Amino acid sequence: MIKSLTFINLPWGLTIILSGILCGFLFYIYYYLHHKIYPLKKDLNNLERELKELDHQAKLIIQSDIESKLYREAVEDKLKKLSFLKNFINNSLNILDRDELFQQISEKVIRDMGFEKALIVLFGTLEEKVNINFSKNESDVIKHFIERNRENLLSLPLVSPELEIAKELKKNLNFEEFLLGPIVSGTHIYAFLFVSKCIIEGGMSEAEKEVFSILCMYLGQCLDNIKSFEALYQAGEELENKIKEKTFELTKTLKEIEKISKMKSDFISSVSHELRTPLTSIKGFSSLLVAEKFGKLPPQAKERLKKIDDNVNKLVDMVNTLLDISRIESRRIEVKIAPYDITKLVKDTVDFLLPQIENKNINLTIDTPSSLYVYMDKNLIERVLINLVNNAIKFTPPRGEITVRCTKSNSKVTVSVKDTGCGIPKDDLEKIFQEFYRADNPINREVRGTGLGLSLVKRIIELHKEKIWVESEVGKGTTFHFTLTEAKNV
Repeated sequence: MIKSLTFINLPWGLTIILSGILCGFLFYIYYYLHHKIYPLKKDLNNLERELKELDHQAKLIIQSDIESKLYREAVEDKLKKLSFLKNFINNSLNILDRDELFQQISEKVIRDMGFEKALIVLFGTLEEKVNINFSKNESDVIKHFIERNRENLLSLPLVSPELEIAKELKKNLNFEEFLLGPIVSGTHIYAFLFVSKCIIEGGMSEAEKEVFSILCMYLGQCLDNIKSFEALYQAGEELENKIKEKTFELTKTLKEIEKISKMKSDFISSVSHELRTPLTSIKGFSSLLVAEKFGKLPPQAKERLKKIDDNVNKLVDMVNTLLDISRIESRRIEVKIAPYDITKLVKDTVDFLLPQIENKNINLTIDTPSSLYVYMDKNLIERVLINLVNNAIKFTPPRGEITVRCTKSNSKVTVSVKDTGCGIPKDDLEKIFQEFYRADNPINREVRGTGLGLSLVKRIIELHKEKIWVESEVGKGTTFHFTLTEAKNV
């Protein structure tokens, strides 16, 4: 019996002959390998892909971690340099002198900010204001570069080695990393700041560039402040000189005024004394004549003698007032301040002037406590009251009202004399106490006066170290107030 044979062609041109049993066995092995090992191979391929993906993710994580670490280091470096810059700003903030400002830029300050060398050169004269670790040759190269590129530098906020304009400078200096920036004061470039690094660690960091820019701007602001201070200081000096000049002129004028015032006072005093003697005689004889002590007079002669006597009385009052003002100005008047009842003085003064009040049918009101003691010179304050009440009588129309009031507030007593007269214009109120000044009103134009009474009143009150003031409204009346100090426990 002939067994079945199977021919199997192998590579390399070889052929093997297998029997049927062997062929079946090989087929079984092939089937087993195909169904059992192939899934394992597929799993192995999947595992290989997953490992590659894990490897990629691991690389991304490592890269991200490195970038995060570098970023963190950059932020820390930036904060550190900004902190050094802040300290420099705090130490130089109140400096108001240019040279002193530039002296603050020391080698330590420059190194703290990350640089090795620094140079500040004035834009106009190329004068060096700061030179830290630059040789003369290096500084000359930098100044020559600034000189040759003035126009181009006006439009560049920052010059670094990467710029075309800086290539020649980089070559001549043999520096790999440097920065050049303007220090702007107002609208003009005042100077240039040049910094460099000798030790290269990845070039200039962004933190160093930012600190450099801030430093340039800060120095420019400081220069603006110094300029403003100098202008203010100069204006202050000019003002001070003008004040000194005006003070000198005013002092000179014041001395001249005092001299003239003394001459005036001396003249008034002399003339008043000279007038007093003949006036006293005239007054005496006129009074005797009016009283018909030398015999009966015709009515017409008596009336004229009465006018003479009235005018002599006015002249005597004026002379006495002038003498009082003269004594006060020359400080020759003796002030005897003592406790006295102001209520009694007011009533006595009103009684003295009562005939004039009744003659014009004026309604008089006295509003005072029953007794109120104050510190005063009785005779001088009596003159004040006589002047103020007399003025009120003069300017109050018939059947008008006059009120004399005393009010107490804490330790001060205010005496007020109020009338319902024509009032004083606002423009005249500030001048009312001046010598010989008379407000412009119909009554003043009709009634003659010297304009000395209120001036004397004010001087007397000031001798008491007290205050006097006036309130008035045209057509409604005027109120004069003055203060005195209460005398307690009297």
